[in-house]
Amino acid sequence: MKYFCLILLFSSLSYLFPQAYAEDNGFFIVPKLFLSSRNFEYSVAGGGVSGNIQSLGLGITATIGRVYASIDGERTISPTEEDTTNLLNTRKVEFERSDTSISLGYALDDAISIFTGYKFGKSTLIATAPSPFAGAKISLEGQGMFIGAGGRWPVKNWGFMAFSGAYAKMNATYKDLVVESDDGSASGTSLSLKWQGILPIKQLSYNISLTRHDYYYERLKELNFDISEQILSFRLGVSYQF
Repeated sequence: MKYFCLILLFSSLSYLFPQAYAEDNGFFIVPKLFLSSRNFEYSVAGGGVSGNIQSLGLGITATIGRVYASIDGERTISPTEEDTTNLLNTRKVEFERSDTSISLGYALDDAISIFTGYKFGKSTLIATAPSPFAGAKISLEGQGMFIGAGGRWPVKNWGFMAFSGAYAKMNATYKDLVVESDDGSASGTSLSLKWQGILPIKQLSYNISLTRHDYYYERLKELNFDISEQILSFRLGVSYQF
């Protein structure tokens, strides 16, 4: 199953436009740190799991004139135990999630940007005691390309409001205690709304964003069902421009 995870948003869109492009066409480095609260739904035929996870992320964006490149990574801080139905023959599972992305973008003007990139993502569900399958795992991972576009507009002298969307088509791999490895495909979309505020400390800014990811996994050779994932992320981050 592939993670088409348009979540690129999580990377390039996360900092849709390097913070100071409109001010100067020079070279800038922007490291970033963010915390995310993510509501997820993992659905298969007749069952699934849903709940909330907390994640920590790091990234860095480099800009040269209108061109920018980003590398971002995000991982669950600690596994969260959630109720499940028809998964691993247990009532409870722990859920973990990690994402890594590399993106390259181009600012058409001070407001509109386009981007492309490569993403790897993985969801892991682990059966918990007292299940006889305690420790057994279901993993769903994928990697592939994405494309997207977005816009950013100033709001007085308070900061910037940004919106972006992306689409990805990826390869996916599914594993569980019965299926050693099953390959398939995935596709999906990502939409993000973000506020970037200006802080009194020069070159330091904060970011608040809401992102929705929808992933659909299909054409798995050994499974007779498709899998879907929906993730709604609320993120708070800070960045500093060098």
